[in-house]
Amino acid sequence: MRTSSAQMRLAMLVLVSGASLALGGCKKKGRGPDGQPATSIQWGTNATAYRAQVGAVLTFECPPNGRAGVIWGTDTYTTDSSICTAAVHSGRVQLATGGVVQIQIAPGMPSYRGTLRGGVGSLNFAGYPTSFTIVGGPAPGMIAVPVPGVSINGNGINIGGLQINVGSGNSANAQDPWRQNAISRRSQVGTSFVHVCPPNGSFGGVWGTGIFSDDSSICTAAVHAGRIQPATGGPVTVFVHPGRGNYQGSVANGVTSRDYGRYPGSFSFDSVAPPELAVPPGTEALTWTQSATQWRERRSTTIRVFCPPGSATGSVWGSNPYTDDSSICTAAVHYGRIRPETGGSFGVRIFMGLSSYRGSARNNVTSRDFARFPGSFMIVP
Repeated sequence: MRTSSAQMRLAMLVLVSGASLALGGCKKKGRGPDGQPATSIQWGTNATAYRAQVGAVLTFECPPNGRAGVIWGTDTYTTDSSICTAAVHSGRVQLATGGVVQIQIAPGMPSYRGTLRGGVGSLNFAGYPTSFTIVGGPAPGMIAVPVPGVSINGNGINIGGLQINVGSGNSANAQDPWRQNAISRRSQVGTSFVHVCPPNGSFGGVWGTGIFSDDSSICTAAVHAGRIQPATGGPVTVFVHPGRGNYQGSVANGVTSRDYGRYPGSFSFDSVAPPELAVPPGTEALTWTQSATQWRERRSTTIRVFCPPGSATGSVWGSNPYTDDSSICTAAVHYGRIRPETGGSFGVRIFMGLSSYRGSARNNVTSRDFARFPGSFMIVP
């Protein structure tokens, strides 16, 4: 999960039970207040998969008999917070009955305030790169009680004024090397350091291929890059590089890394970083998971986009036209406009939703059928 200090987030999870992180969800059951079909999710599902879609409004359905997950913030939550639990905290759904909730992806904030509300406690946290809000805000009559006694800072966790340093190398608070990232080295571009990964570690989050965002797990990235094996571990030399405008995920050596957009710091295991692809003038760079939902209100307009080389593994519904929550880059491969190994630029035409969408198998991509949906796009030259 993406944080200014991933090991601190891990330590906080020890204090809160019932947390699980999941990024999946099957497609569409209920509907939101605006008629938008809802994506069914689990109580551990968070919004990290949608963080590149700032401004997008997304509708989800939480199942009944839920178990509260971990959330950070009040009204505005970090994207790695449990969506359904945030909805309970806002009074929009109940643990026993579940229900439909809409969220909007928002920019990050310098701090998040924890409170007790709706029978659920949220936690304080410092700066985080992306957020989400509950559409409509908290239900009327909801009262939030502050919980100022627990916060995360640059050195660890502070509970009621007692500072617990994480990663200091002391007894039980020693940091798991498989959770360490390179954020603390961000200002040392051009330098290198050696990081030792013990055997049989647990994978952490990774963004990028060849060059990784500096909040990625160093050891997990090393497995992805083929520098070590999980069973044996070993030392790796890490080179600090500047941030980039785009990170492309892929599957390698049993590790799935993820796409991400612009990020301020990077690292790789080579002294010379792979060149950053130049985005053609007048186009908008996409990741392979990005959809067109953020452009739904721009009907009848054509947006020039660019997909870097990547992997056509995103979900697609329809056969040009596509539902606007389909992966744009994967849809372009399905249509035959680009190839995954080369990427390319093309146009995306935004228009109204249709009553049905017909799936098909083309160019090694299988799209799926779907019924009525509120927004569509077409791949154009």
